[in-house]
Amino acid sequence: MITRIGDSRVVHSHADVVCFNSSGWLFRRSRKGLPLRMKQTMTYGQHNYRFSLGGRRVSLVERNNVIVELTKLLGETARGSGKIALITGGIATGKTALVRAFEERAVQSGVTVLRASGAASEQMLRFGLVEQFCRGASIPPELSALLAGLIAPAATPARAGRPGGWPVETQVAHSVCVRLLELTHERPLLITVDDHQFADSGSMQVLTYLQHRIGAAKVMLLLTHDAQAPSTVVTEALREPHCSQFALQPLSIKGVGELVAARTNAEPAFDVAAGYHELTGGNPLLAHALVDDQPALQQDEPPAVLDQPVIGEAFTRAVLTCMHRGGPRLVEIARAIAVLGEFATSALVARFLGVRLSVVTGTLEALAQAGLTVDTQFRSPAAAAAVLNELTPEEVSTLNLRAAELLYHDGAAPSDVVGYLLAAGEAEEPWAIDVLKAGVDQALVHADQMMAAGQVEEAVRYLEFTSRACDNEAMRATLTARIASMQWTINPAAAARHLGPLQATLAKGLLSDREMMHLVRSLAWLGRPDEAVRALELVGDSVTVPGAQDSTERKLTRDWLAAWHPKVFAAAKGSGGIFEPRPGEVFAKPRTHPAHPAAARKPTLVDRAEQVLQGARVGDVSLESVVSALHDLIAAGQSDRAMYWCDELLREAERDYATTWSAVLLDTRAGIRLQRGDLVDAERDASTALSIMSPHSWGVAIGSPLSHLVLATTMMGKFDEAAKHLNRRVPHTMAGTRYQLQYLAARGVLYLATNRPHAALDDFKVVGDLAVAWQLDHPNVLPWRGLLAQALNQLGQVGRARKLITEQLEMIGTDSPRMRGVSLSILASVSEQRQRLQLLSEAVDLLWTSGDRYQLAQAFAELSQVWQTVGELERARLVHRRALQLAKRCNAEWLSNKLTVSWKSADGEVDAAKTETAGMSTLSEAERRVATLAALGRTNREISRKLHITVSTVEQHLTRVYRKLNIKRRTDLPVSLPAGTPDAHMADKTYASPAATLASSLSRPRPAYSQA
Repeated sequence: MITRIGDSRVVHSHADVVCFNSSGWLFRRSRKGLPLRMKQTMTYGQHNYRFSLGGRRVSLVERNNVIVELTKLLGETARGSGKIALITGGIATGKTALVRAFEERAVQSGVTVLRASGAASEQMLRFGLVEQFCRGASIPPELSALLAGLIAPAATPARAGRPGGWPVETQVAHSVCVRLLELTHERPLLITVDDHQFADSGSMQVLTYLQHRIGAAKVMLLLTHDAQAPSTVVTEALREPHCSQFALQPLSIKGVGELVAARTNAEPAFDVAAGYHELTGGNPLLAHALVDDQPALQQDEPPAVLDQPVIGEAFTRAVLTCMHRGGPRLVEIARAIAVLGEFATSALVARFLGVRLSVVTGTLEALAQAGLTVDTQFRSPAAAAAVLNELTPEEVSTLNLRAAELLYHDGAAPSDVVGYLLAAGEAEEPWAIDVLKAGVDQALVHADQMMAAGQVEEAVRYLEFTSRACDNEAMRATLTARIASMQWTINPAAAARHLGPLQATLAKGLLSDREMMHLVRSLAWLGRPDEAVRALELVGDSVTVPGAQDSTERKLTRDWLAAWHPKVFAAAKGSGGIFEPRPGEVFAKPRTHPAHPAAARKPTLVDRAEQVLQGARVGDVSLESVVSALHDLIAAGQSDRAMYWCDELLREAERDYATTWSAVLLDTRAGIRLQRGDLVDAERDASTALSIMSPHSWGVAIGSPLSHLVLATTMMGKFDEAAKHLNRRVPHTMAGTRYQLQYLAARGVLYLATNRPHAALDDFKVVGDLAVAWQLDHPNVLPWRGLLAQALNQLGQVGRARKLITEQLEMIGTDSPRMRGVSLSILASVSEQRQRLQLLSEAVDLLWTSGDRYQLAQAFAELSQVWQTVGELERARLVHRRALQLAKRCNAEWLSNKLTVSWKSADGEVDAAKTETAGMSTLSEAERRVATLAALGRTNREISRKLHITVSTVEQHLTRVYRKLNIKRRTDLPVSLPAGTPDAHMADKTYASPAATLASSLSRPRPAYSQA
């Protein structure tokens, strides 16, 4: 839109106001009126014409031929043959830019240029366009004053409205034309009127008079108008022999590519240009806006190759600009199309607005020419959303209700009509109630489709809306159960309001097994154990829906309660229900843990876990089954696979906005990272898990991420932070769950690390007593014996400590290398000096293979003390260096400080760069074996015996290793060899369950040698 500021011409873009002054310069103002910068107006060549618009270089792509033809007409005008040029085109197809470019060319040729622009808001201002002529930069001041004087009597609405006003207007129009023609005596005259269809009646008469009188005058009249808005002036002009018409078409794909290239200095590939064209339909304004939205162009050095376009705020503003330029009728039709969506047709839009079909047809063509629509559909969902976002919620509701009514009377499917009623937020009319009742049967299917598309909140609102009109009690119960299940994936606390009604319908036998089991697990999760037990009793008494029996759900609930809610499990054990097999079913003996080590050795357990995870989708399977499968993989020594599935499922959960899934998966991943010694990542995952879901939504399960967070901060030496985490409120009903045991174990570890062994002893005793009572007594679940042994050792009760840790080792056997390594290290701390070396050597081997860097650092620290005690100072120094390097890589600052203080290394500060494994890939398999054992502090003779090679061969291998790694001694060997180092036992990486790791990863936060 063109307006006037003083003697300057102003171009309003969608972002800025660009002002052309009389000197041929432009400056840019923001909407707030602040000047931003000056820039020279334009440069042009013979065939390509570019100028700057508010700091944006605008290229008149595919318009050069029109510029050439207009230049020819201007040349004929200068020779005394007046011309009329009409430029038509769709909305924002570049008509204004073309006119401004031609005006500058005319000025350079010495032609007098008068310009004006029509606006719908100024149509009632008499002689408004002529008044713009008066302020032209090239018109003589005396003529400007004369014209202003001529139009003054007829310019006021009061004068023009009186009887006899038209003759005055006609006389003024005639006088103005005479004065304008007098300008041609000195030099040719170019008069341009942009959007002349919005001219007032007086200015229209001036233009009509001119076009009849310029045949032999040096006057060229250049008019632009939208293709769908012809005027009487156009009709009259087309009758004149000296009239030429130019129709601007949308840009082609190639043209859009040239435009993008001119803006970005990067030549876009054809598919990228096609992507821009697909979204804009060749509309230059929309194409420029898309370029403005590209994130890559915000960089200091834009890339040479562009990616596919990204829709942002600039594009949506440009869409609204195009829409409003078309006038009120076009705006109404655009909104109707946006509401009707895929159902929009010209006939339905006409009925929607109550107008003639011919009116709609013409406007639809204008929308298509503007690049906004194709086949009565918006080219981009973002464009449709921008159109509706302008409206108030009340206006959107009215439009959606109108659409629902039309579709209902047209016989559309109830599920389609319900969507509009849901958007409208009301269904009070009788026909709307009928639609809701008819759509109940399809509601569940439609809601599942919305869930699959990640629209969880929309699916919940849809089912809640549908259930209002449902008069079938069984169906309403099913809808409520599905609503609770869906809402659980994003906010368990919000889903809790449905649990009361579901319990009321449970006894009536209106819920399927899957719905009943979800109800029981939800009650237990939210810390309502009494209600969970009562629900289990009702399950035993109820008659389930025929064909709805699901033994898998009952087995899952049985195992889940036994492992995580043992008090609920014990209370309901004798009540029948899910604990009593049905005819033809056989329940296995309850496992003490979803991933018991005895079962973990069976290949079928891993296979079943992988099958569950491969088919896991939000809303399709229960979250409990996914977590159980992850624990099964970890217990089977497949922690890498468990980490992979955590990452994959997290990506899907975040995409689907499934907050509950994301939080629980983050907590599980934090446990895996703790057992690897990735303390910083474990702290971040646990903290994020707690932040994205409220404590009320976590229920009693908050004990798991909170324990992870306390352990991570404790192991990193952040004791104050760990204490603050323990000050958080937890539900009192957590006392009957395994989460409470994890919480107490983590708190005991903090007490142990801060010299409060008596407090730690009390917590560990409670954990042990309850673990035995609840049949959770296994080190891979909760290694309470090892924790208690450490507390007793600090209190000087070495005998009791040795007995406890020996029992733990007997229970572990050879099932878990990592837990066995931790236990051997604890046993060494309570054993005699002559036994410690053998125990710690074996512990180091096991911890090295398991990948737990934190526990390995502690074992190295104790081994270093033993070597120092027996006088092997060089070996002690090497192993101590290993411990310090590992502690730093784990970010265990407290342990690092302890190690630094305990030994003033002759080598000085450890260089972190030396801990990297650069160059290890150049070693052969045999060299890596030898380097691994040498890094562990083994002598050449010990290495030869372990690998069954000669000492000479060991020395040769080490010589080549030193040369390849560019090091001089064993102490420079990398502390962490690459995964897959071909040692005989390296492939056997068995980890404890991440949930159990809350206690198991925490072993001995204080090195035993510092207690000696």
